[in-house]
Amino acid sequence: NLFNEWFIRDTSRKIRAVLKAKAERGERLGTRAPYGYIKDPETKKLAVDDEAAAIVRRIFAMCASGNGPSQIARLLKSEQVLCPTMYAYERFGTKHMGLSLGKPYNWEKSTVAHMLENELYIGNTINMRFSSKSYKDKRKIEHPREECIVIEGSHEAIIDRQTWEKVQ
Repeated sequence: NLFNEWFIRDTSRKIRAVLKAKAERGERLGTRAPYGYIKDPETKKLAVDDEAAAIVRRIFAMCASGNGPSQIARLLKSEQVLCPTMYAYERFGTKHMGLSLGKPYNWEKSTVAHMLENELYIGNTINMRFSSKSYKDKRKIEHPREECIVIEGSHEAIIDRQTWEKVQ
């Protein structure tokens, strides 16, 4: 049993080393592309999804003009704009834990707030934001920004820097 424990520990260390090397090379570690982007099948890099990017630009413009996340979510819901999980399901066939087929326009204020805080939309990739203490403890630990690996200009930006600064 002790040898099995060592094998698992060593495998965990190797996987962490590979993930860290990928993060330092500038590769995105996430499995799915965020709303507004698609993964290029050849290069595995993020490319702009024009249809969803228009919604992202509109969300940032509404926030810059003084609307809050709950107002933006309410407006998108009333205009029947597909929420990110439903959009991904209809467009790419990907399922998500928060997918509700009965509520395709269920925009939440937390979804909008996370989008407004996400640096991915200005072309930055932030890797190694979360980790766990060991392979036995699955709880996520969020690292401060100073400890994360930030790669600026790693992909095409949807939002320009001035709009980003104004929204922040």
